[in-house]
Amino acid sequence: MMMAQDSTSNRPQLSAESIAALKSSLEMYLANASDPAPLQAMLRRIAAEARDKKMHAEQLLVALKDVWFALPQIAKAAQGEQQSLLLQRVVTLCIREYYSV
Repeated sequence: MMMAQDSTSNRPQLSAESIAALKSSLEMYLANASDPAPLQAMLRRIAAEARDKKMHAEQLLVALKDVWFALPQIAKAAQGEQQSLLLQRVVTLCIREYYSV
């Protein structure tokens, strides 16, 4: 029986520095969602990195959601409409930045 090759290690990924900065930006956004400008600047940066590394938009969104759901504020909170709306806004901003070029 032939096994499928694991290609996850061959996929381009965001740098550890970008992941850490994204985490920090998301935490600031959760503290003050009325000002998305700092988060938008960070999303612009990771979108550029993703394009440079030939990451697909879907791969970038998976990385973004991995960071999002690992945040203590999100992990501890009950899933709710407010949390879903915030995540939708972040994903929308990320997609816009990825395709803005």
